[in-house]
Amino acid sequence: MKISHITVLAMALILLLVVTNYQAISQIWSPSRMTPSLSPAAVEVGDTAWYTMRLPFLGQDCNVLVLIAIGFAVGILGRFFGMFGTWIVTPALNIFGFPAAMAVGTDLTRMTGESYVMAYKYASREDVDPKVVVLFVLGMAVGIEIGVRTLLWLTTVDVAGIVIRLVYMVVLLGLSLFIILDYLKSKRQDALPGEAMGWTAPPEGGTAVARKLQATRLPPMMTLSSGVRVSLWTILLIVILTGWFFGLLGVVGGLLLLPAMIYLMGMLPTTATGIDLFSRVLSGTYGCLTYALKGQVEFLAVLWIFLGIVTGTQICARAAPYIRGQGVRILFAIIMAMVGLSILLRQFGTAGLSQALLLVAILTLCAIVIIKPIQGFLQNRH
Repeated sequence: MKISHITVLAMALILLLVVTNYQAISQIWSPSRMTPSLSPAAVEVGDTAWYTMRLPFLGQDCNVLVLIAIGFAVGILGRFFGMFGTWIVTPALNIFGFPAAMAVGTDLTRMTGESYVMAYKYASREDVDPKVVVLFVLGMAVGIEIGVRTLLWLTTVDVAGIVIRLVYMVVLLGLSLFIILDYLKSKRQDALPGEAMGWTAPPEGGTAVARKLQATRLPPMMTLSSGVRVSLWTILLIVILTGWFFGLLGVVGGLLLLPAMIYLMGMLPTTATGIDLFSRVLSGTYGCLTYALKGQVEFLAVLWIFLGIVTGTQICARAAPYIRGQGVRILFAIIMAMVGLSILLRQFGTAGLSQALLLVAILTLCAIVIIKPIQGFLQNRH
């Protein structure tokens, strides 16, 4: 069975799940849910600006230009830094008024849509074992459901926003500090980027942790790739825990599976990359579906963000030859630091200042990417 067949089968199962849960879905999409009650003053003609639209699940107006700008920045950062560049979506949505659960669900849906495009390009890969993918998806689906329910429980006790903002603030500020220190150390030691801070591939045979886990002979044992044999219970523990982070945190949690396969299970990076991609697509599909069934996905926001991503990716493709060298890494570190600081400001109740700082970070990035090709074009003409 090819991996593309598994994808079609998963989509059929999801369709079956939608049909069997038709009543729950119809309640979520009911007119009373889609159209919140408004005061007469709120529905007067002319109160809504042309760049705002009503988001039905959020229940309030949202600036479409802000959503497009977020997507534009993600398209640019994703072009240079892959999935690391997409970490700003969840905190950005939360800063601009999305509840924590809806911000995670909306971003997870956005990420799953992008992953389908990537999976289509790699659908012909033969180094992906379908049995391993199915096992990983089932385990992650269990973990995702637990993570979603955990986040919704945190919402009921009114601490979900604090938890999500704290995690993303630590991740973004930590990533920014890592890149800056790595850049300074590589300048002093004349090392390649990433090597100065120990950002290297695992040794042959896997890490010490991977060898210890492989030595745990708790039956049944399962052969993964290149003869790597790991206990089934170890695999399930890792993928369920990864799925829990995926369902709870969204994109940040979804990036944990690949390093877990390489550094904890001892799989080869080339094989682990393909398995991670297809596992993320299928488990992410389940994640966005379960968030949608609970009314925590704003699909209109996803579409506007996608519009910004497509635009940013196309412009960045033309700007890439003019933006190179260490300056890109420093720019990325500064953007991540500004987003992290805006989360901190949001936590202390200064929503206006937080939104302003986030917009400055996004618009500065957009301006640089737009101006650089124009400067290069003018220089080439002269």
